[in-house]
Amino acid sequence: MNDKKLMNLAADNIRILAASMVEKANSGHPGGAMGGADFINVLFSEFLVYDPENPFWEGRDRFFLDPGHMSPMLYAALALQGKFTISELQQFRQWDSPTPGHPERDVARGIENTSGPLGQGHAFGAGAAIAEKFLEARLGKEVMQHTIYIYISDGGVQEEISQGVGRIAGNLGLSNIVMFYDSNDIQLSTECGVVMNEDTAAKYKAWGWNVMTIDGNNADEIRDALNKAKQETQRPTLIIGNTVMGKGALKADGSNFEHNIGTHGAPLGAMPTLTPYVISAVIPTTRL
Repeated sequence: MNDKKLMNLAADNIRILAASMVEKANSGHPGGAMGGADFINVLFSEFLVYDPENPFWEGRDRFFLDPGHMSPMLYAALALQGKFTISELQQFRQWDSPTPGHPERDVARGIENTSGPLGQGHAFGAGAAIAEKFLEARLGKEVMQHTIYIYISDGGVQEEISQGVGRIAGNLGLSNIVMFYDSNDIQLSTECGVVMNEDTAAKYKAWGWNVMTIDGNNADEIRDALNKAKQETQRPTLIIGNTVMGKGALKADGSNFEHNIGTHGAPLGAMPTLTPYVISAVIPTTRL
C-alpha cells in the first residue's frame, strides 16, 4: 500500500468513526466531520508538534477547533492517537460523557479549547498566537517555535467576531497562525450562497493574510499548503480548503449522497435510503 492510499484509508477511518458516533447517539453533525477528515488527518499525523508522553509540554503546537459541532472528527482523530477508546466514542453526546457533543478543554486528551459560539475559536487561536509572539520577543525564536493551528467553517467565517480577529491578526503579523477554512458551502439549513456572496479570500488578503485555496480533500494539496504556510514569516496564513459535505456517504443503490444539506445536522441513518460508506476502522481499543 502506497503512502497516498494509506493516508486516504486513515482519513476514511476518521469519517466512518465520526458517522458512527452520530448514528449511535442518534444526534449530531456527521457531514462536516466527514468532509474535514482529510485535513485533520494530515495535520495530526505529519505536522502537529506534541509530546505523546507529556501532553502539557509547553513547547507543543496548539490546535483550536472553532466549529465545536464537528467534534466527531476531532474525537476520531484523537482516538487514532490512542487518547480515546472505542467505548468512549460510543458514549458520544451522552450525559457525563468524555465525548460531549461540543468539546470541552482537556489538554491531557489533546483538546485545547472549549467550544462556544462560532468565531470564538478564531479568537482563541489569535490570543494564543499573541501570547507566543510575546514570549518569543523575550525568550528568543529558538525557544518559542509554536504554531497555532485553527480550524474554521463557513458559519464561523461569517461571524462578526471573526472579522475583528482577522483584522487584528493581519495587522499584528501573526505569522505563527495557520488557519484552515473548511469551505463546503453548506451551513445549518441552506447552502451558503443563499445568505452570503462575499469573497473570503479577498477579505483576508485585504487584512494582510497569506491566502491559499486548495482541494481540501486532497492529502497532497493539504500537505503542500501546510509546508508553504510554515515558511511564511510575516503574515498569518489562511488555507481555504474546498471540501465535500458528507464525503463518502452513499445511498443504498450506490449513488452518492455528498454535498447534501441534510447531512449537516442529522445522523446519516435519518436520511432517506442512505447508508454510510463502509470501510475498515483500525484504531487502538485502549488509550496509550
